[in-house]
Amino acid sequence: MMHHRIVRTVVAAMGSFAVVIVFGCAAGGTGFEFLGSPFNNLAGGGTIGGNVGNTGVGGGGGAGGGSSRDFVDPCTETQSRKFIRISMRNQSEDFIHYFLFLVAFVATDTGEGSVCQDDIGLYESFGYNLIPEGSEQSFGNFCIEGPALTYFHRNGQFSAGGTGGALASAISPAQGTTPTFDTFFNSAGAMVPVPDQIIFHNPGTGEGAQLKISRNATAPCDVLIVAGDPECLQDSFYYVDDIDLIVGSDALGIGSGRRVPGEVQGTGCSCLGTNVPAQLLAPSGETASGARCNEFLRGGTIQYVFIREDTNPPIPQLLWRVTDSTGVVSHEFDPRANIQ
Repeated sequence: MMHHRIVRTVVAAMGSFAVVIVFGCAAGGTGFEFLGSPFNNLAGGGTIGGNVGNTGVGGGGGAGGGSSRDFVDPCTETQSRKFIRISMRNQSEDFIHYFLFLVAFVATDTGEGSVCQDDIGLYESFGYNLIPEGSEQSFGNFCIEGPALTYFHRNGQFSAGGTGGALASAISPAQGTTPTFDTFFNSAGAMVPVPDQIIFHNPGTGEGAQLKISRNATAPCDVLIVAGDPECLQDSFYYVDDIDLIVGSDALGIGSGRRVPGEVQGTGCSCLGTNVPAQLLAPSGETASGARCNEFLRGGTIQYVFIREDTNPPIPQLLWRVTDSTGVVSHEFDPRANIQ
C-alpha cells in the first residue's frame, strides 16, 4: 500500500468549471486524484468522479430538497453550527477501548475547510492541536497536512492516571439490557467543535501499543511507498476486560476482540466500498435527506452505540444515528442491530 494522506481539497477555477485536486496517495493508486465535487475531501483512496453513490444500510438519499454542496465560508456560520453533539454508549458485555481522532481543516484562500481562522482558539480550548500551514503530522497510518487541527480523545488511554482511575477513552460494560454511557460523551452528549473527518484509529502509541494488531505505514508522511495494512483493516476499537486485555481471539474475524473501519457504520469502508475509514462532514448547505451514508451535519448530533454481535454475515459493531441541526434524522442505526 502507499502512505495515506488526510488532505483538504484545492479548487482551481477554470472558466465556468471547477476542478478539484486532492493531493494524496490512495492504496495502489496515483499520487493525486481529480474529484468532481469539492466536498469529497476523502482521507485518501475514494472514487474518481462527482457524486459518490449512496450504498449500504442506512445511507442518505440523493441531494435534493433545496440542498447545496457548494462551499460555504465557515466564518459565516452561526455559533451553534460550529459544533456537533456526540454521545457514546456501550451495549456489549465487555469494556470498550476506543481511539477517537478528529481532523478539522482551517479554511484558507486556496483550500476549503470547516474552521474559520478566527475560531482556531475555540478549537484549541477544547483540546485540538494546531498543525501550521506548510507542516504535517503523522498519526498511526495517516499523514495530516496543515493548516489543520487534530484532536485525539484522552490520547487513547484506557484509564486516566493508570489503573484504578476513571475510564478515559473507554466505556464500561452494559448492565444487562441497560447500556453504559461514556463518562465524557455521556447521555446528554458532549459539544465538540465540528471536524471535517472522524476516524476511529489506534495509532499504536501509548496505551494502544499493547493492543495493536494491524501494521501501520512506517512513515505515512514520506513520499515513498511504505508497507502496512489497508486502511479498512486498521484497528479501530477493542473489546477488553477490566485490566485492558483483549477479550477473545486477537485475530480478525467472527469472535474477534478487535474491530476495524469496515465494521463501523458510516465509514466509506462500511457503506461505500472504498478504502476511506473516515466519517465526513457534509457540505454546509446539505440537508438531512441529502447527506451521503458516510456524512454527518453541522449543528447536529451523532449517537454512537458499541455492540457485540458475532454473526455471520457480520453487521457493523459501532453504529451511529445522525441528525441535522433541527433534529431531523439523516441516518438511523443499522436496522439489523435492532437498536433504539
